[in-house]
Amino acid sequence: MPLIDELKKKTEEGLKTLRETAQDIAFNVEKQAKIGKRKLIDIAKLQREMQKIYSEIGEYTYEEFTSNRPVTINDAFIKERIKSITQLKEEIKDIEEEINAIQHTKPPKHGEEQ
Repeated sequence: MPLIDELKKKTEEGLKTLRETAQDIAFNVEKQAKIGKRKLIDIAKLQREMQKIYSEIGEYTYEEFTSNRPVTINDAFIKERIKSITQLKEEIKDIEEEINAIQHTKPPKHGEEQ
């Protein structure tokens, strides 16, 4: 019986190690998926919105200059666009901080609830 008990013990230890390794891999895959989504989808979307606003500012400025109208920082159109860009940059900064926090998370210790 000692041989069977020893085999059973080794098998249980092996399965436990395999289960823990699978949990760690799943945790890391989920973590990388969250980071990828935030980087590739959320930040990219905000950057596209910023580019659109920059383009609007450029078109507006061009039209004003070609019409011999002065363009200043006090122009309502420009102020509104600058405010939008500032908000988008803050959103990107917040997402980057969230990504940094995600990158530093550790998998739960084995035996704890996930």
